[in-house]
Amino acid sequence: MKNKEPTAGRTRSEGSGRAARVRSRKQPVIERSPNGPLAGRFNPLTTGELERILESAYHVLETVGMEVMGDMPPAALKMLEEGATLSDHGRILIPRSKVEDALALTPKSFTLHGFDSDRSIEVAAGRPHFGTAGGAVSILDCETGEYRETGLQDVYDMARLVDTLPNIHWCYRSPIARDMETVELLDNNTAYSLLRGTTMPLGITLGSVQNVKNVTRMFDLALGGEGRFSETPIAHMVQGAGVPPLRFAYERCIIKEEAIRQGFPIMIASAPQAGATSPAALAGSVVQSTAEALAGIVYANTVKPGCPLTFAAWPFVSDLRTGAMSGGSGEQALLMAAVAQVALHLGIPSSVAAGMTDSKLPDAQSGFEKSLNIALAGHAGAAMIHESAGMHASLMGCCLESYVIDNDMLGNILRTIEGITVSDDMLSIAPIKEVNIDGAGHYLGESQTLELMQSEYIYPAQSNRNTIEEWKEAGSKSIVDHAMEYTKDTLENHHPMHISNEIDDKIRQTFDIRLSKEAIGRS
Repeated sequence: MKNKEPTAGRTRSEGSGRAARVRSRKQPVIERSPNGPLAGRFNPLTTGELERILESAYHVLETVGMEVMGDMPPAALKMLEEGATLSDHGRILIPRSKVEDALALTPKSFTLHGFDSDRSIEVAAGRPHFGTAGGAVSILDCETGEYRETGLQDVYDMARLVDTLPNIHWCYRSPIARDMETVELLDNNTAYSLLRGTTMPLGITLGSVQNVKNVTRMFDLALGGEGRFSETPIAHMVQGAGVPPLRFAYERCIIKEEAIRQGFPIMIASAPQAGATSPAALAGSVVQSTAEALAGIVYANTVKPGCPLTFAAWPFVSDLRTGAMSGGSGEQALLMAAVAQVALHLGIPSSVAAGMTDSKLPDAQSGFEKSLNIALAGHAGAAMIHESAGMHASLMGCCLESYVIDNDMLGNILRTIEGITVSDDMLSIAPIKEVNIDGAGHYLGESQTLELMQSEYIYPAQSNRNTIEEWKEAGSKSIVDHAMEYTKDTLENHHPMHISNEIDDKIRQTFDIRLSKEAIGRS
C-alpha cells in the first residue's frame, strides 16, 4: 500500500514502503479464490433430522408466531397485509408458504466489497470465510497479563492489525469504544476507525435510524460521493430484528429497515441462550433460532424483496450449573455446525459465531476451543464465520496478539476445508515409478515436490516448526512472544493511507471524530 495521497473513492492497494512489507510478508503462499473453498462435508444432522428441525421451525412460526415488543413496525404491518395473521394472543403468525416465498427471493450469493476491490469476497452458501466480531468490554495486555477497559484507540489498532492478516476476510469491531459518551459518538467513531484501519470489507452494528443515515453518509464521502455506498457496499450490518424468545423489537426492526434501504447486506441475527431464552435441548434451541432467523428473512424481504442477507441463527450455550455463557464448548460447536447445515440445505448464505473461547488468555484452552468450533462450522458449510479471531472470555474480552495467533489457525482450518485434490497428476504414479525404480529413493529433489511446495502446502507465520535445539538458540520463544513482536511492529509502522487527507478532512468536518490525526499516522 503506497503512502501517497490517493484520489477519492475506492482504490487498489499497491505495495511499497515498510507498511506494505508488514502486510505482504505474511501473505499465504496458496492462491485462493474470493469465493472460498467448497465445504459441507460435515453433517451433524442426518437428512431425516434436518427435515424434522425445519418442519418444527415452520410449525412454530405458524402456531406460536412472533410477539411484537412496542409499536408495530412498518414492515410487520405490511407482513399482515401480505399473508401473515395476528393470533388471539396478538402474535404474528407466519405461514410456511410466506417463508418459502421469502427464501426464494433471497440471493444465493452476494459480494461483500472491500475498499480495496481486490479484497472483496463472495458470500455464498457452503463457501466459508472468516472474520472478526464480538463486543468485548475488556482487552488483555499481554505484557502485563492484565485486562483493561476498551477504548476507541483499540478499535483502530485492531482494524489495522487485522488489515495485515491474510486469513481474516472482513473486519467488525471486536472491542467496544467505551470512552465514547453517546451512542451517536460510538457509532460514528467506530465506523470511522474501521474505515480508516483497513481496506477489507467491514461489519458494523448501529444503534439508531439516524446513525444508519450518518454512517452511510460517511461511507459515501469515503467512496467518492452520494450514493456510492449503495453501489458498492463496503460494510454489512449485524442487525437482528428479534429478541429471543420469538419477539420482534420495534427499535431493532426500524433500524434494520433503514439499513436495508441504504443498501447494507444484512446479517439476520438470532442469538438465544440455550436453557435461558431457548430450550435447553440442543435440537429445540436449533428449532427456535431457525424459526427466528426465518421470521427475520421474511421481514427483510418485506422491506426490499431480494435484499442481500445471511441466515444468522446463533444458538448460544450456557453452563447450566452457573448460567455463564460457554462459547468454547463442544455443544456450541455442534449447534453452529447444525445451523450452518440448515442454511446450506436451504441454499442460502449463513453466518455463525464460532471462536468464542471461554479462556481468558491465548493458551491451550483457547486454541482447542477455537479450532474445534471454527473447524466444525467451516466444514459444515457456514458462509461467514464471525468471532473467528481475537476473542476471549465468551466475547467479553479480546486480545490483539490473539488475532495474530488465530490467523495461523484459520489458515490451517481453511487448508482442511480445501481438502485433497485427486487427479491423474496428483495420484503421482509417474513420480512413484521414477523414484523407486531408477531414482534416488526419495522425493526431495523431484520436480513435483518443488512445484507443489508452493501450492499444496500452507506455511504458518507464527507457529514454530523448528527443532528443539533451533528453538532454544532462538530464545525459546512461545507463540505469544512471536505474536507480541508482530503486533508491536505492526502498530508502530502500519497506518493504512487509502483515505486521502482531503477526504479525511471532509469526514472530520462533518462528524465529531475523536481519533486524532496523529493517531492515524497523519502529520
